[in-house]
Amino acid sequence: MLRIMVVDDERIEREALKMMISREIEEAEIVAEAGNGRQAIEMAKAENPDVILMDIKMPGVDGVEAVKEIKRESPDIRFIMVSAFDTFEYAKKVMQQGVKEYLLKPSKKDEVIEAIRRVQMEMDQELKELEDKRQLERKFNKALDFMQSEWAVSLLVDHVQELDLKEWGELLDVNFKCGYAIVVEKTSQEVDRMAWQDWLKDHVNMHSADSILLSPNHEEKLPLFSLTDQIEGKDKNEFKTYILPFIRNLIHQCERSFGFKPHVGIGLPYRSVHQLSRSYYEALHALESIQSDEHVTYKFWSEESESKGGAVAAFQKEKDLLESIKSGDVTSALQKFEFYLKELSNEDALDLNRSVSSLNEFFIIATRMINNLGIPMDRFIPYDRNSSSQQLEEKSTHLLRVIVEKVQTWRMVQAKGKLESAKEYIEKHYSEPLTLEMVASHVELSPYYLSKLFKEKKGITFIDFLTNVRIEKAKEYMLDPEISVKEVCFKVGYKDPNYFSRVFKKIVGQSPKQYRAVLQPS
Repeated sequence: MLRIMVVDDERIEREALKMMISREIEEAEIVAEAGNGRQAIEMAKAENPDVILMDIKMPGVDGVEAVKEIKRESPDIRFIMVSAFDTFEYAKKVMQQGVKEYLLKPSKKDEVIEAIRRVQMEMDQELKELEDKRQLERKFNKALDFMQSEWAVSLLVDHVQELDLKEWGELLDVNFKCGYAIVVEKTSQEVDRMAWQDWLKDHVNMHSADSILLSPNHEEKLPLFSLTDQIEGKDKNEFKTYILPFIRNLIHQCERSFGFKPHVGIGLPYRSVHQLSRSYYEALHALESIQSDEHVTYKFWSEESESKGGAVAAFQKEKDLLESIKSGDVTSALQKFEFYLKELSNEDALDLNRSVSSLNEFFIIATRMINNLGIPMDRFIPYDRNSSSQQLEEKSTHLLRVIVEKVQTWRMVQAKGKLESAKEYIEKHYSEPLTLEMVASHVELSPYYLSKLFKEKKGITFIDFLTNVRIEKAKEYMLDPEISVKEVCFKVGYKDPNYFSRVFKKIVGQSPKQYRAVLQPS
């Protein structure tokens, strides 16, 4: 319902306008009327109409002043000005206030109704644009959450390139120079995990000066990867001073909101994105060293911890195991996993829950890694904490074998076929604006793995392969003297003839014109 207020110092004029609107516009409601500018200001505050038909020339506060005052309080209210004076100065004054509709007295019914319809259409269009913008923001945020999750998993297994860090920085408009990992453990079994994760995500986004990626695919211990330009060059003491207020506030606010203090492990900052997985294992090891009866519920990684063995060695062993899984080497993976289980049982002999948690985290990473490579794998269902150590070993060994054999089969049977399908797709669609992501989607592989296949099997990058296909097609087209070089450029997928010429010359050793001159000497 369109809420309308009519303002005019002539009662007859007000009644005429009200009658026109009520008869012609069913979805309109006259919510108020006023006889002067002062009353209009007060009634606008009380009723908050959508549209005001405002007379310009009124005693006391005139229509122009009333519009200024009302827009100060309610900028979204629309105005249709009504005046017996057809002068530019009056129109100029109201246009300066953003008023677009201006009617002359005596007002004709059709003109009044059309003006209201135009205002209504403008309001509907703005509402639609606002809703479209909100929907786009929701989709973007959803995509951003997914990207954060995927990127965090990639960081865990060191599957990112330096370019990824640059692209992420461009997306968030931040110049990242280094990063570090934090692992936060939910120490209460009574608190709902999803509610706590949502709170943690909102908290870090609101209170951290850095950009933080949260990986939600863990049970009680959530990795946070912090990317920043604030701490480059700081020593360890300065880093602690920088991060401690955030850590202490997180623990305090969590206790206020959920009634428990989380345990927090903090890894060291590193300049290279490839070292962030090391920072994660440092944070995880620091977290594991927190005793349940300790007053302090956070710990930093330290050289003392490193000298005792744990994080770096554990990280390297898990990384080696993941590499064996990736390569589809069943024998190697099972051998490494056997040692992994033994060390796990020795470390957690008195605490089976820790073994369950560690295995759950490992298999979440492993299954997500396989999915990221383009190999379909069901989502890992965490192990029951009531399992015995023997059941845990049997189940996990069986699952590992299933995963590695699936990778092995996929590599042997499908990888070659997928690459050939990608090659055929490129050769068929070379004239289109192809991207690695588009081709990967067509052959149901991740962009990362398709790129890797091109390098392993073809010895060149995806872009180089696509460029070679286009240039070979360009050579074929140039055999026809009726086709200009510019047309050839467009036919093989390039939009800029100058760029096409540069690429052609780089690969062929001659410009397109020189190449054609050799083919068709005059």
